[in-house]
Amino acid sequence: MNKNLLLLVEDNPLDVALIKEYLAARPPFLYDLMEADSLRAALSLLAHHDFDVVLLDLDLPDSSGLDTARRVITEYAETAILVLADGENDAIAQQAVRYGAEDYLEKNLLSSALLCKSIHYAIGRKRVLQEKYDILSDLVLALEKIDHLESLLPICLGCKKILHQDHHWMTLEEYVHQAAGRKVIRPLCPDCREDIDNN
Repeated sequence: MNKNLLLLVEDNPLDVALIKEYLAARPPFLYDLMEADSLRAALSLLAHHDFDVVLLDLDLPDSSGLDTARRVITEYAETAILVLADGENDAIAQQAVRYGAEDYLEKNLLSSALLCKSIHYAIGRKRVLQEKYDILSDLVLALEKIDHLESLLPICLGCKKILHQDHHWMTLEEYVHQAAGRKVIRPLCPDCREDIDNN
């Protein structure tokens, strides 16, 4: 089973100790944990490691509120972000979720089970979104290739028939069938022919 790589961004030592205790209380949950006590330190670690989840406190020595979440989410959109919220910044944490964080966790309601479950779900949701993004990217690429091929072949804009070299229109199926039976000629340019003759 693969370990999850987590980044805990928290400057309060008591909260850090509590979260580490919650994570340690779930033995089947395999993880490696790195820590940062400022946004600057977090961004440095994010630039050099591929984290599965970032546990992000919004109020750090060098950044606070929604700006903290926006900076991390904007620069590392492929990483699952779980916002750690105090009771007084729940509204900001909810805004961070609307901006792109996976979820927010209230520190005073946190438990080992809730923390590990949230991490597990956040990783799952990010993977599903990434798979959908990859499929869409492949589809866009395929459509671009089709557009390119259509620009190379004389295709009717209405019925999509292809104008053959003997000046009659044929369906794509007819064109492919005829091309499949044709001997493929692979000529050599003069430079390549000269290279072959010289070797």
